Amino acid sequence: MKFAQRLALAAVAVTALAGTTALRAETMEDMRFGDIATMKMMDKNKDGMVSKAEFLEMMGKVYDMKAKQMKSKGGVMSSVEFDEFTKYLRAGG
Repeated sequence: MKFAQRLALAAVAVTALAGTTALRAETMEDMRFGDIATMKMMDKNKDGMVSKAEFLEMMGKVYDMKAKQMKSKGGVMSSVEFDEFTKYLRAGG
């Protein structure tokens, strides 16, 4: 295989891998908190503002998502789980 062909094949492989990484973050579970806590994600009625209700709805979804990932029981988090949750929030993901 010639150098140019190998280079082209490598470029295709890198592009394909980059595409699968971008496609992976299709659900909230795959997203960083910094990508979730945005105007675009929270402003459900698209009026250019985030209401308290819209903010609390999104934060409730984030709480539920992390509780599910940590296998929290009964809709509550232990102090250890809550510490992990707040670290997720502080880190932005």
